[in-house]
Amino acid sequence: MKWITARRRHPLAGYAVVIIALALLGVGYAFVAPTADQARADTLAADAEATEVDIANGKQIFTQSCMSCHGEDGTGRTQEETGNASAWGPDLTGVGAAAVDFQVSTGRMPSMNPNAQMPRRTPVYSDQEIADLAAYVDAEFGGGPGIPEQAPGDAPERADYASEAEYEEALETYEAAYESYIAGGDTEAGMKLYMTNCAHCHSWSGAGGALTDGRWAPALTDATPRDIYEAMLTGPGAMPVFNDDVLTEGNKQSLIKFVEELDAEPNAGGPFALDRVGQVAEGFIGWTVGISLIVACAIWITAKQRAHD
Repeated sequence: MKWITARRRHPLAGYAVVIIALALLGVGYAFVAPTADQARADTLAADAEATEVDIANGKQIFTQSCMSCHGEDGTGRTQEETGNASAWGPDLTGVGAAAVDFQVSTGRMPSMNPNAQMPRRTPVYSDQEIADLAAYVDAEFGGGPGIPEQAPGDAPERADYASEAEYEEALETYEAAYESYIAGGDTEAGMKLYMTNCAHCHSWSGAGGALTDGRWAPALTDATPRDIYEAMLTGPGAMPVFNDDVLTEGNKQSLIKFVEELDAEPNAGGPFALDRVGQVAEGFIGWTVGISLIVACAIWITAKQRAHD
């Protein structure tokens, strides 16, 4: 006992304890930690389970519905190459799965008229088919932005489930994921980001607005969090790209939260429904109509007075 006490008073005793503790920690970790191969196998297994896609089916869909405009190699085709003013498409090299998911899941693709801006429509393909197509384009033509799985997409529909119980369970899971994602954003920060980067095209209310050359910024009322996220990642049409270097993932989440809460705001109402087209437009309409009524009343009163004279 005296021997231990004497050694504890040695000036190097503290260092010795630290070294021994680190050595024991390292040996213990070597026994319990997974090997690099095992860790990679676990990761691949998790990825496969999370994203079960059929690239062969994606290729078949691309061949049937996309190749005529975008080309067999995905580099796009011009009107001169196709000989058809309504059959041409841009280069898909490096667009990534997010661009495919956005365009196809919102029904904008396949397009019957590539010369016109396509509105939002009911998608032609199912969620699984869209995932297959996106995986094929991403693998075959060079990767780009991936699908932001953390942002909720479309809510489940009853027609996709065999029983009411399965549908209710899927809907409950979706709503929980949606609420969790929205709760993670900052409404005030999202409002500032939206007003700075989005309102001049989509209007302060998210109702959309006219652009140049006959184009328009679509309304955000029907957009899901994933739609908005993918649009920021890929910049469809005239929209600029807001990648993670421009707006971080947290910025995007806050902006999406503001848009979703903005959409949930009730219409202010009034005798005429202007669909919240914007404060400036509504003020202009109110001013124009009001002044016109005042002028009309003044003319009528003056004419009536002259008739009595």
